[in-house]
Amino acid sequence: MNGELIFLRLTDVGRNIDLKKATTLIPAIQDKKIIKTKDTPAYVDFPDPLNLEVTQKITSELKNIEKISLNVKIYAEGVISLIARIDFHNLPLNELHKLKKIAFNTDDGKFQINNFLKYHHNKVYKQIRDCIGEEGYLFGESEHEKYTLYCLTDDLGNPKEFVEKNKNYISALLMGENPELNLSKEQIDNTFKKTFSFLKKDYLVFDFDRCLIIDPSLDYDDILLVVEIANYQLLELRAIHKLLDRRLAIAEEDIRKIYFRSRSLFRRLKKKLGRLIRLRYDLLFLLQNIENVSKLIGDYYLAEIYRHLSDLFQLEQWSKSIRFSLETLENIYSVTQTNINEKFLLYLEILLSFIFIMEFILLLFDYFLK
Repeated sequence: MNGELIFLRLTDVGRNIDLKKATTLIPAIQDKKIIKTKDTPAYVDFPDPLNLEVTQKITSELKNIEKISLNVKIYAEGVISLIARIDFHNLPLNELHKLKKIAFNTDDGKFQINNFLKYHHNKVYKQIRDCIGEEGYLFGESEHEKYTLYCLTDDLGNPKEFVEKNKNYISALLMGENPELNLSKEQIDNTFKKTFSFLKKDYLVFDFDRCLIIDPSLDYDDILLVVEIANYQLLELRAIHKLLDRRLAIAEEDIRKIYFRSRSLFRRLKKKLGRLIRLRYDLLFLLQNIENVSKLIGDYYLAEIYRHLSDLFQLEQWSKSIRFSLETLENIYSVTQTNINEKFLLYLEILLSFIFIMEFILLLFDYFLK
């Protein structure tokens, strides 16, 4: 078989990245290279990152591979995306799964593909670290998403018949399982439950972390872009959700301090509410930007693929969960503030009642003295 293996790795490194400043630190350019085919509407406008491309010759014990190309994208929303492409030729189909673990030598050293991507991510990250705002959202480690595309570029005649003959191996490949595993018919059928084809000789099938593309015309850069965008959205939604989970844990501790320690109630709560309001609007704007990407695709072939990936990644459920968490977080502090205000008014009423009673007693006392 001839084709290429594409590895996609996205990392959320912060709330935002100053792209203008980043261009002064690395030789990247802000250049959209989107090949719009398959009835892609002209008005489609995906996020516009910085691009940095690297191509290296490689040597390996596997003689079927000769070079690796790397495309680094830096998104203003705080994401670094790496796309590594390894060309292969005359490789038996049943050895595709070996490419992920094969070691190869480059100008930068000896790597397997995962280490190769990590190495270049760290290299870019160190160079642009000063451009990152709210690194790691001020908490913990960065979030990652990975996706692998197995692309076959031979003319296989009828690709559906080819897949049918090799569905046992291909289903295990897409699931990331041992190809010698004897999968059940139900599991295999589930893998191929939804497939796509635009021309007679192309074929696509997607799983959660991997997909197979058969296209002798090599016209799948737009498919790769849709896969990247879907993973980009999933990554950002997961990062936001993780941030909100931590904020909810902090809110629980704040409530304990406010109700059980009762120190600086109003000042503490006012400060927290101010931060919450900023966080809420910040995340809502970010969430809106993430969701708007899909609205631009329209009702086309690519949109069908995007919707399928959205269902696989459960993007809609992630969005709903985030909105619910935002409402919960806001309600916690709002209810607390309401309770404190009501308690304050109650104390004020008691104080005023006490003052009124004391004045009344003094009046009576003065009256009887006369």
